Order: sequence, then C-alpha cells, then structure tokens
Amino acid sequence: IFNSISITADAVNNLSDSSSSLITLLGFKISGKPADAEHPYGHARMEYVSGLVVSLIILMLGLQLIKSSVDKIINPVKAGFSIISVVVLTLSIIIKLWQCLFYRKIGSLINSETIIATSMDSRNDIAATSAVLIAAVITHLTGFNMDGYMGAVVAVFIIISGVELVIDTIDPLLGKAPKKELVDKICKKILSYDGILGLHDLTMHSYGSGQCFAT
Repeated sequence: IFNSISITADAVNNLSDSSSSLITLLGFKISGKPADAEHPYGHARMEYVSGLVVSLIILMLGLQLIKSSVDKIINPVKAGFSIISVVVLTLSIIIKLWQCLFYRKIGSLINSETIIATSMDSRNDIAATSAVLIAAVITHLTGFNMDGYMGAVVAVFIIISGVELVIDTIDPLLGKAPKKELVDKICKKILSYDGILGLHDLTMHSYGSGQCFAT
C-alpha cells in the first residue's frame, strides 16, 4: 500500500517466521515418533532437519530482498507515509515482544533449544521492525529516502539469521561434541558406584532434545 521495500522486507521476515513455525511443528510431530526397527534411536533428529529446511528458505528470501532493495536504491521511488503505517509497525513490535517473552518461558519449561532460538529470533525481529519504523519517520521528516537502504539492512539481517540457523542445525547433525558439564556429570555418576575403578573412551551421541546416548 505504501510502496515501501523496507516494510515489505519486514513482511517477508514475518512470513519466514510463520514458515519456520509450521516446519518446526511438523518436525516436532515426526521427531516425537517412537523408535522402530529402521530407526532404533528414534526420530528426534528430524527437528534438526526441519530447522535446516527453514534456514535455507530464509537465506533465499534474504538474497531476493537484497536484490529488490538495491534496485530501490538505484531507482528510488518515494514511499508513502501514514499514521496507519506507524500504528501497524508499532503493533507489530508489541506483538513480537510478547512472542519473545512467551517463547522464552515455554522453551525453558520444556527444555527446547528450538523454542529458545525462536525467542531470540523474535527479539531480533523487534530490532528489525523498530529500524523500519525509525527509517519511515526520518524519511518523512527530512525528505531523505531511506527506504531502499533500510530494506537492504533488514535483508542482510535476514541472511545473517539464516546463516546462524544453518550452523545451529548442521552442527548436531554432524555430531557436535557434548558439553563438558554433561561429560563430567556422567563420569562422576559412573565412578560413584562401588567396584568401579575407572572409565575410558566415553562416546556420546545426541539424537535430539532429551535423546542423548552414551557408551
């Protein structure tokens, strides 16, 4: 409506969050399936696979937005300004703040790294939408068209989030080393039994949240 690439970029960012939530729900559904003959360690790693799919989608959207934003910078078109756009962006910030706090609480309750990561994503979204709102106000007050530049900033932000998500989901799939605290806790527990003289070659594999196997 307001011919603004920065607001459109923020919309795409929200769309990627919606897609992420849907794929995460699907991942949780599949990862909750019990172990079977073909998958003796269960299906919990599907949560990582679904996260990888989401992160690749986010990267593609970010790259497309960079292209559109650069085009707006080279061929600027005046973006419309209205109190409605300010109200919509402000409401968006308030909703994302609630989401951030809600996800953080639920993530802590069920000990889910995926939900906690979603909380951090909502926190980052607050900063991105705030930047878009500030840019719209500055453009209106000064006449300097910041729309294309802010669209590019949000697009870069989306790409960085996508790259971080790729790393976070690939690491456990490749076999990330367990935390030292967990290793020490297991060693201490084993050595606490009578007759145990020592242990060696402790190997640990994570198959999703709460699905850690050690030998």
